[in-house]
Amino acid sequence: MRTITGMILSFMLVLPSTQALALERFEIVTTMELKQLLEDRAADKADFLLINTLDELIFKDSSIPGSINVPWCKVEETAGRLGENKNRLIICY
Repeated sequence: MRTITGMILSFMLVLPSTQALALERFEIVTTMELKQLLEDRAADKADFLLINTLDELIFKDSSIPGSINVPWCKVEETAGRLGENKNRLIICY
């Protein structure tokens, strides 16, 4: 299994430039921030969803522990997995 750093860097490097511009609307979570959030969640100090938006095959091979798989191509079918809490932090990678 890859490290968190490797997973995030790999994902960020393969984005086409047109999609990267859309990311300006969202806050970027750094690797260190995500590591701290994961530690906080393990200690019941934080509540958030960590969503892997890649293909199911990639998710099964390389994913951050505690993440759920909601591929972009199936977001309408799987959106119900996000729960009812609309104020919950959602982090996608």
